Amino acid sequence: MKTLSTSIFFKRFVIPTTIAACLLGTLSIARAIETAKPASVGISAAKVQDFKVELQRRVDAGEIPGAVLLVLKNGKIAVQEAIGFRDRLNAAPMAMDTIFPIASMTKPIVAVAVMRLVEQGKLSLSDPLSNYIPEFKTTKVGVEKINAEGKSELELVNASREITIQDLMRHTSGLTYGYFDNTLVDKSYLDNNIYDQNQSLEQQTSKLATLPLKYQPGSTWNYGLSFDVLGRVIEVITKQSLDQALKELVTGPLEMKDTNFWVDESKYSRVAYSSVPPSKWKYTPLKTKPNLLSGGIGMSSTAKDYARFCQMLLNKGQIEGTRVLSRKSVELMTSNHLPPGVQAVKVPSSWANFVPRLESGLGFGLGFAVRTEQGRGALLGSSGEYFWLGASGTNFVIDPMEKMITILMIAQSDKGLENLQLMRNMGSALIDD
Repeated sequence: MKTLSTSIFFKRFVIPTTIAACLLGTLSIARAIETAKPASVGISAAKVQDFKVELQRRVDAGEIPGAVLLVLKNGKIAVQEAIGFRDRLNAAPMAMDTIFPIASMTKPIVAVAVMRLVEQGKLSLSDPLSNYIPEFKTTKVGVEKINAEGKSELELVNASREITIQDLMRHTSGLTYGYFDNTLVDKSYLDNNIYDQNQSLEQQTSKLATLPLKYQPGSTWNYGLSFDVLGRVIEVITKQSLDQALKELVTGPLEMKDTNFWVDESKYSRVAYSSVPPSKWKYTPLKTKPNLLSGGIGMSSTAKDYARFCQMLLNKGQIEGTRVLSRKSVELMTSNHLPPGVQAVKVPSSWANFVPRLESGLGFGLGFAVRTEQGRGALLGSSGEYFWLGASGTNFVIDPMEKMITILMIAQSDKGLENLQLMRNMGSALIDD
């Protein structure tokens, strides 16, 4: 509203367009979240120091190249630390404005965009996916069977029901990634080059619709390409490319000026580099707009940009007078959407505290995991908190009970779960009130 009223002022008083543009540009610069001394918001300065020392130890030991730690409590930044190297090879120090590939932390941004479209009446969570991508109307489910020769073969069976938008948002669509298992369905993803970077999102989604689902829709929580498909749904509804749509729906209103699917040349000197080569995924940001805009893993951001996003969610949909979502939308997103009958896929024991598991007291909302109860998981935290991580090494936790946000950015793809565990335990222990 401030920008609109300022524009009217300029028109009424006939200030030259060039001057008005300059002034408006100044007013639109992203506002900084207020800072506070740790003790003033109930954060222990001594434990902040402990956290810094541990991160520095990991840098010195060569376990991580560097890190940015950001902690907000009661709406204020209480901790902001840049430790180690942005680019270890060239001894470039880490900085608070370092840009990180955030991988799956892209998913919550896409989820918010979807909810904005829900609020605008342009789709419903219960809608069949085929309403927007008709090719998914006839998608089959692949069932492995042993044939007469004793070999595995794939039988295609009808889906018990169609995939819904809610299925995509909570990872019960039956879609998979193809990398985390060795079934015939997973193999079909790789055989069909589903990750071809020369294709568009529309082309990838159309190809995906021809491949079998790994599970019946709604039956199983399975991490996969659901949010990439949601990205295409957003494109179909808005008639914009995904980057443009997300800028209009989320990153623009939140003034997340360093968050996009590529990093402009003028900002590239701020990019963080991993000290280990990527294995399955490439997490080095591109310098130009990619052909394939991945709504699941494609974006880069800074800790402070992502803090604005998290603070908006913690504030029930608004920040600094800008409302992005209604309170009811945020409440829905941060509730557990997995009914009792939904099975979670088998995962390595190291994932037990991060994916939906009855024994860990975890469910899944619309775009991130949610802790449903205390006393089951092995990590510090609160009931009602929600969180997710990027396989590139980035993590966030939003704790409504403590009015606290913790963000740890590390460009190190081989230690993502270890770093999330560190952040959950040392971050929650910072509270001293």
